[in-house]
Amino acid sequence: MLDLKKIRDNPDAVQGQLQRRGGGYDLSRLIELDQQQRSLETQRSQLQSRSNDIGKQVGQKIKGGADPKGAEVQALRNEGNALKAQLSQLEPQEKDLKAEIEAILLATPNLPSASTPDGASEEDNVEVRRWGDEHIPTPEAAPLAHWEIGEKLGVLNFARSVRIAQSRFVTLMGAGAALERALIQFMLMRHTTRGYTEVMPPYLVNTASLTASGQLPKFAEESFKCDRDDLWLTPTAEVPVTSLYRDEILNADDLPYHYCS
Repeated sequence: MLDLKKIRDNPDAVQGQLQRRGGGYDLSRLIELDQQQRSLETQRSQLQSRSNDIGKQVGQKIKGGADPKGAEVQALRNEGNALKAQLSQLEPQEKDLKAEIEAILLATPNLPSASTPDGASEEDNVEVRRWGDEHIPTPEAAPLAHWEIGEKLGVLNFARSVRIAQSRFVTLMGAGAALERALIQFMLMRHTTRGYTEVMPPYLVNTASLTASGQLPKFAEESFKCDRDDLWLTPTAEVPVTSLYRDEILNADDLPYHYCS
């Protein structure tokens, strides 16, 4: 998520960089909301300060001999009650503004690198380097797609997966299932023998975890959610593993942590 202070201090520069990404990102609403929120915050701080001052004055006057039910003390209490009423109205307004600001920031992408070429499509990409000999097969010798090979070998079954789940799911059979298990084991063993700690986190994660890893709100429509429990099916192990220390301040002397999952 972009730093709001950076946007506040350099709105034109940040807006210019976002325009390089396309997508029609406009920071004007965010800047307007930020100004409103800061104004409310200042107002609330001033009212709170005055309310605290009145509380002290009431105590001092009573301690100095003033009648607790007298007009002077009552006037201060009336002002204090009026200030509390104003504060109670400002708090939900400020909360709503912060929520809207956060929603816009979460939907705003990171700024592109200075080395990233401008362009409207992949046709504008710049080839940095090329490796190996390019082989373009003739129509007669065109290879089969991997899913076709898998079905012919009997290691991928799509038709029966629709019965179990729905389209776009696959069931690995025989050597296909063994190959997947072997690849997982190979990856984990390769990393754990090099100092990584293996982690088996929950497959379901909460909204905060998906938001912290940048999956939400961008991929909400493509994600599987259990609404009743506010739990989502994690798309990768990256999401729960990076949230192991979410909202914590870590001791620099303990870093880095190496995990694989």
